[in-house]
Amino acid sequence: MHAVLRTAVLLSLAAAAPPGPAYAAGAAALEHVSVPRTPATCSADGLCLEVTVGPANPADFGACATTTSVTATIGDPISWCYTLTNQSNQTLAWHSLSDSLHGTVFAQQAATLGPGQSLRHVLVERAAAAAAGPLQASWSASAEQARYDVDDTQPMSYVDASGEPALAMTGGFASGRSQAVQLPFAFDFFGVTTDRLCVGQNGAIEVGSTVCAVPGSMLFPSPYLNAVIAPVWMSFDPSRGSLHTRTLGEPGQRRFVIEWKDLALTFPVMEGYTFEVVIEEATGAVVFQYLSTGSGDGSWGNAGDGAVSGLQQSPGSGQMYSQFAPTLTPGKAVRWTPAVQPRHSVATTADYDIGAPRLLLPIPAMTAFAGIGISIQQPLVIGNTGNRTLDWTAGEYPAAGSALRRLAPLPAAADGPADAGRATVLRTLPSRPAQTLGEWQLPAYAMHMMPGTGVSFVDFDLRNPANRRTIMTDTGTGPGLDNISGGDFVGDDFAVQYQLDTLMDRLYRVDTLTGARTLIGWPTAANTVANERWSGAAWDPATDTFFAVTTANLNNQGCYWSGLYTIDLGTAQAHFVGPVDTGGNECLIDIAFDQGGALYALDIRTDALFTIDKATAQATRVGGLGVDANFAQSIKFDRASGTLYWLGYAQGVGFVATLDPVTAQPAVVGPTPDSQEMSVLAIATAGTDCSTPQDVPWLSLQTSGGSFAPGAPVGVYPVTFDATQLAAGEYHATICVFSNDPAYRAKPAAIPVTFTVQAPDAIFADAFESP
Repeated sequence: MHAVLRTAVLLSLAAAAPPGPAYAAGAAALEHVSVPRTPATCSADGLCLEVTVGPANPADFGACATTTSVTATIGDPISWCYTLTNQSNQTLAWHSLSDSLHGTVFAQQAATLGPGQSLRHVLVERAAAAAAGPLQASWSASAEQARYDVDDTQPMSYVDASGEPALAMTGGFASGRSQAVQLPFAFDFFGVTTDRLCVGQNGAIEVGSTVCAVPGSMLFPSPYLNAVIAPVWMSFDPSRGSLHTRTLGEPGQRRFVIEWKDLALTFPVMEGYTFEVVIEEATGAVVFQYLSTGSGDGSWGNAGDGAVSGLQQSPGSGQMYSQFAPTLTPGKAVRWTPAVQPRHSVATTADYDIGAPRLLLPIPAMTAFAGIGISIQQPLVIGNTGNRTLDWTAGEYPAAGSALRRLAPLPAAADGPADAGRATVLRTLPSRPAQTLGEWQLPAYAMHMMPGTGVSFVDFDLRNPANRRTIMTDTGTGPGLDNISGGDFVGDDFAVQYQLDTLMDRLYRVDTLTGARTLIGWPTAANTVANERWSGAAWDPATDTFFAVTTANLNNQGCYWSGLYTIDLGTAQAHFVGPVDTGGNECLIDIAFDQGGALYALDIRTDALFTIDKATAQATRVGGLGVDANFAQSIKFDRASGTLYWLGYAQGVGFVATLDPVTAQPAVVGPTPDSQEMSVLAIATAGTDCSTPQDVPWLSLQTSGGSFAPGAPVGVYPVTFDATQLAAGEYHATICVFSNDPAYRAKPAAIPVTFTVQAPDAIFADAFESP
């Protein structure tokens, strides 16, 4: 599904993100403002900068903070406000901003700033890591856009890097592998400073990429990638040749070499491509050098005929050297040197102190033994190793894997969330352990889109996505898998998955072994807006409810509306909860529930993660994803660990990532199989049920909650194991500890409890005999 994006304030990935380019949806918002006074920090060339910071205003994320320091806890929304005033006599048109906390905030952003005018940028984020200190911010501006001067008249000085180990080239696409590479130094590329490269076997490098997969391209600039260095961008045989890197020189004067060695074209079949890119630390220059470029006989494909060569700043801007022309001749060197431009710059500081409580549970599991009729105690130990006050509560719960509660039947409702999506026939949820597949760490199921092949229903290892098994493939004449837009497991039964067909408006029960589908019915949406269709679904373990979301599209504005529903799994009847209100146009591609019943949604219009009130459909923004996410996507929680997984697709690359449910910060696990789109994620793991407290008569906590200031000693709380009413045997339960530790906001800490009740020794059962 494609989303039309709207420009908004930039939402940072995380406070702890490493320096590098900011991947925000759309352009950074630079707003002309009137300032009542000149900021205190000004440079000699006439730029003045003020940075203020404070708690973000949920009613107005564009509001500017008024203080220059902030004290916050991880998860708190923070607003950083950067205000630039031009006191020079020149009009400045291109702007770059970076700071010591976020790295590059934006680079080469266009905004006309005349003498005496001011620009403002507001960055709203959730504090993501404990850190403190002064933030060093720097804003630079110039009259002209950053560019490179090109010189192809100098002789080549080729560097042989093939003596170094070959790059593994295990990522990216099967037709052209990629490998992430970190430079020994950072360099400036069109105003963005980075030391990260994604080197493609197809003769191109994506600069600053967090997801490493370089596609082929017949376009320049390519709409599928951001910043690109392309010496010879064309289709090479992935089974031929090798790639190597080498570092030359001393710090400050180093050169980093990436060499493509003995590559061969796939069409036409042609050997003889060896070339390299050299990046210079001292000058920032990028040099293309061509040792051999084909057959030399002048046939099509020789000397770069059919290749793209140049530097790309963004999907819409770049400098081309050659396109589909035999100009990349052996012995040629093309030197790209950053053009010297008059640049104004200014730096200033602001202070921040971000902390968090940290739950300490030194006894992660409890095991007790007692005889029939005996009551004993063991300690529950809780502490705080963080630098903020820890608040906690605890309670007794059924053991993990216990059968979930049996729901009483409720009558079907004509509309509204009255029955909360429960089945109208009595349904007992089975309790089955997750069946791991071979050596797979995290078994999962999804729809896998393969261009030219069709859509396949697959199971795969979410921690190692290359491992997969095809259950069923739809080549266009099969079961219509390309229409499946949402689905999930219910309970701990991983033999059956419930799936929604968005085109035919159907609900299916699907056998996960064979892919065989049983039609349950037609869960027709409310159709309160035109072109409303199902886009995602998830099961709520807290209430045994199956929820789904819809999207609506208009040709002239793309996806603009989403609705929240519950669906009765016995009758397929859909009940409208309400329109999802995120404060703007919505495009919810999928939803997910954590083990406590909190509902999350992925919005590909604003490229953000939201929480949704499942009773009202009101949405609250968690944070931005940091990439332009489009087309098929999916999110689900691993119920065993509480980790939120994301099957993403951005810039033409499919990937698996985790999302921090507190900040929305993604962490890439790896590319999806063949780096293609995947959707309808369902994870086959059982969770600890800390959402439904039930009486555990033999287990009781003397203290059920409290607080710990930073540095306070640990607390020791008696836990009673009572065998006075138990028969001999082994009993299981869970102590769930809820807290404001950010690591446990999406899930409690679960302490498994085992109580073994022993019968008296038979020899003493009737006491001693009388003499």
